[in-house]
Amino acid sequence: MNPAEQQYTHTAVAHANIAIAKYWGKRDEQLNLPLFDSVAFGVNDLCTQTTATWSDEATEDALYIDGWHVPLQRIERMQRMMDIIRTQKGWSKKCVLQSHNAFAHSSGLASSASGAAAAAYAMSCAAGLDLSPAELSVLARHGSGSAARSIHAGWTRWRAGSQADGSDSYAVQFASPDHWPLNVFVVQLSSARKPVSSTECMKQCELSPFWQTYCAEAFAAADIAQKAVTDRNFGALAAAAHHNAMMLHALIMSCPQPVCYFEPQTIAVVQKIFKMSTAIPVCCTIDAGPNVVVLCEDIACPFVKNEIMAIGVPFIQTTIGGGTKTAA
Repeated sequence: MNPAEQQYTHTAVAHANIAIAKYWGKRDEQLNLPLFDSVAFGVNDLCTQTTATWSDEATEDALYIDGWHVPLQRIERMQRMMDIIRTQKGWSKKCVLQSHNAFAHSSGLASSASGAAAAAYAMSCAAGLDLSPAELSVLARHGSGSAARSIHAGWTRWRAGSQADGSDSYAVQFASPDHWPLNVFVVQLSSARKPVSSTECMKQCELSPFWQTYCAEAFAAADIAQKAVTDRNFGALAAAAHHNAMMLHALIMSCPQPVCYFEPQTIAVVQKIFKMSTAIPVCCTIDAGPNVVVLCEDIACPFVKNEIMAIGVPFIQTTIGGGTKTAA
């Protein structure tokens, strides 16, 4: 890199977020605008580090993930963010992204969220833009819908908004990590790329005979989840998390071309958590993938850890946190 390019390089870190009230269904696919509000928490230790470099010398935009050069036709969403920045800056520089995931990507652990959020922050800072959290959230949303929530740490609510251009569709933090310091267990049942992408599965779900029923439930889900967190009511949180996750996967399995993201051990873990939740403060949720994310209070932590270990599956024990920032 020549000295003139140094001011156009920046490295950022962003974390995955896991939704209790899911983002599923789009009112505008191009802009990644959701049909409903969603509620999620950031996860420490599930992070992506990305370096962005804007250059006049590069001949094309590029994305490298863990050293692998992603084909140009597969980085359309990243290029949407690049084009937004190019328009704001009034330049034609190309952008090269070097990204590294500290966890499996494309396996249902929200790596697209941390990846797009890290890219949005790194690219905007490298371009010399000083974007507000709301503006960063909107920018990240173009790369991956759920990335809108990864800008903030702690508990976030992504507002669906109503404007056609998506200007009012961004995430806000409503509770810090310290508000309710719960324990998080990320149970990793598969690191393989999932067979059907979330975007494609969402389209299929709109053809399910249960789509309208799901929509009616989803409109209220964010309010219920946010109140449970604000009140620190674990019973209400568990009920909301379990209901929303199971509704989602029931919908997914009822598509014209049914999709089942579960592995056999997914069921084993979920059944164990459901049983434990009748006696101790523990609950779980599952995004569009086989992996299970478990939340529990301190009093339940040793019991949960022992039960997961007894099943014999790998896991990461961590806490609520997350957020996007400049890499140290």
